[in-house]
Amino acid sequence: MAVAVVDKQQQATLTGWRAALIYGIGIALAHRVLLTLWMAIVWSIVGASLGSTRIDFHSVNAQLPALTSPLEQSVFGVWRRWDAVHYLDLAVNGYRLDNAGATVFSLLTPFTFHTADALLPGSIDLAAAVVETVAFSAALALLYRVVELLFSDEKLARWSVVALALMPVSFFFAAPMSESIHLAFVLAFVYCALKDRWALAGVMGVFATLARSQGVFLVGVGGLLLIERYGWPPRQALGTYGRQMLPRTIWLALIPLGMLIFLAYRASMNLPPLDAIYSSYSYAFFVNPIEAVLINLRWIAANPNLALFHPDMWALFLSIALIVILLLRPRHRRPALVFYVVVNLAFQITKINYDWGTNVVMYSQSVARYALLLFPLTVLIADGLKSTTKWGRIVGVLVLLTSVLALSAGYVLALTGP
Repeated sequence: MAVAVVDKQQQATLTGWRAALIYGIGIALAHRVLLTLWMAIVWSIVGASLGSTRIDFHSVNAQLPALTSPLEQSVFGVWRRWDAVHYLDLAVNGYRLDNAGATVFSLLTPFTFHTADALLPGSIDLAAAVVETVAFSAALALLYRVVELLFSDEKLARWSVVALALMPVSFFFAAPMSESIHLAFVLAFVYCALKDRWALAGVMGVFATLARSQGVFLVGVGGLLLIERYGWPPRQALGTYGRQMLPRTIWLALIPLGMLIFLAYRASMNLPPLDAIYSSYSYAFFVNPIEAVLINLRWIAANPNLALFHPDMWALFLSIALIVILLLRPRHRRPALVFYVVVNLAFQITKINYDWGTNVVMYSQSVARYALLLFPLTVLIADGLKSTTKWGRIVGVLVLLTSVLALSAGYVLALTGP
């Protein structure tokens, strides 16, 4: 009887992974192909007549192979915008002082691009596109499985994958940046933790932190998942509780190694400290989250016309509104998920940018891009799409799709970024 139960569990796992991979790989490939085609059309019709958009002023120190043919420009050149150029430059030329601004980006993404470029024929742009497509496929498949485990709802899992691919700035998942890789390892961490495989979860957490420094917050996520599974320490039988928790908790201590490795690598290269890079090269400074919200509100009050059409402002306040809804919905109000969303959003908005090259205070830049990583909010949106009427779903999908097309067009014209 026990063997039969195990066989059924294994069969259910295999069935779940089969569906997850079909959805993940299929949607990631469609996402890559359709966005590239759309952006190539935008560039050929509009961008070719706008010479100023060929060079992103944030990336003038990048030294990348030229894309000389119209085909290369259409397939790869449309993605060379904003921070994507920095990641490609790091992959080709490494971390160096004459492009110091790029050295704030963590190691895993450029290292993966570089490795793929060494193994694959063709350009660094092709290698990056392959890596990003594989990483986004993995992120989508893992999101499917995580939602299944958390909510026991296959339909919600499918809608979550679709919603993530349709997020208004989801084109950043296909761009040569860190979003897909980081999210894939975050979701791998959560999946392993839910499966009680803490050694592997710890390793996934290290890689997530090597991709983006906020991976260190997975220590708190893992701790809350452990408490959810085993409860708070009982007044009695503490020894038994400790024997259950300690072998699992100890693996969470590995996660900050990703950040320590990055800092040690930068020190070995005699690069300036990160705070010096942010202030001198990136024209940014850090404040506490409450002050960050106030600074953003002041910028909105001073620039209402700009703020009305600014993706970062929409992302910031929509994320806050969705967090409130998350807290009001018992199904989604899981402590680990709430913690993940709140600390990541709080961390993301603490970096305030100056107007480039000046001391004029602006707002929290790139919030829209970073908000893509707040997957519990995507699941919340997916639950709304799943639960509404047929026409509600159609309208919701059309709104998301229109937003993706409009903002990705802005990206290729160097208007939406970084």
